[in-house]
Amino acid sequence: MEHEVTGLAAAETIPARCDKVALGIGREQLDLFFPLLQRGVAVQAELGCPLRELLCGQFGIPGDYVEGRITTIFLDNHPVDDLDRSLIREGSRVTLSAAMPGLVGATMRRSGFYAALRQGISHAETAGDIGAGQGTVRLKLFNLLLPELGPLILARGILLQRDEMDRLLGDLGLGSRDCDTASESCGGGAGGGILLRVTVGN
Repeated sequence: MEHEVTGLAAAETIPARCDKVALGIGREQLDLFFPLLQRGVAVQAELGCPLRELLCGQFGIPGDYVEGRITTIFLDNHPVDDLDRSLIREGSRVTLSAAMPGLVGATMRRSGFYAALRQGISHAETAGDIGAGQGTVRLKLFNLLLPELGPLILARGILLQRDEMDRLLGDLGLGSRDCDTASESCGGGAGGGILLRVTVGN
């Protein structure tokens, strides 16, 4: 699992205005988005809330799926045990994974038997101004969660730069004419960008 230490680049903050792009793909094309989802995508989020609220309330992931399927969660590169006491800030990095093999997987598993072995690196909420309102977080998906949660996240929308969008369309064998595009307000910040929403067919 990639372990990065940098936050969101300035270019990934929510632009004041962006192109809203709608794209439909077939289920067989979904895996073309997997490298992007593994590297991490910028998504819009309401800040200042617990991680559970982000996953269930904002992303729309069922609570039983979060508890039973998403066994490993990192927030800002630290493994998380308590979803209700881990708060979302601007630029937070959220990594989700299903069960990973071996001792490392068992150690990183949320509230697992070996969780005490990583006490020094587990996420601990720090004091300070969390900040409320709309912002962006960077979301990564791994292994079995890619095909299962990928369509949900893509349908909700991901923020891309124009060069990223051009590369993605090239990988899909599409052009800008294959997309439905409109301009809309995206919530603040500077610069332009693309809010891409993808519908995955059967």
